[in-house]
Amino acid sequence: MTTIREQLIQELDQTPDFVVQEVLDFLLFIKVRLKHKIQEEPITESEETTSLPSFLQFIEEISAQVPKEEWEKLPKDLSKNVDHYLYGAPKNEE
Repeated sequence: MTTIREQLIQELDQTPDFVVQEVLDFLLFIKVRLKHKIQEEPITESEETTSLPSFLQFIEEISAQVPKEEWEKLPKDLSKNVDHYLYGAPKNEE
């Protein structure tokens, strides 16, 4: 009988690399989320609205996994011209 892990590996072997990358990203996301969930005490309803710092911490952890040379490849005006880089809209030169 095939285990779930073996079945996943078989599926990954037959999957295009770009999909495998998405699956890996999702798996890493879930692992970090579970790690935080285990470390945290139960959150009361009033504390749920103040969960932003832990979200920012999660983003920092994910960002730290990206090599510095990859960050340097991003355009310096990406935040200002995101529509240009994603959809080809005219560049904002302000």
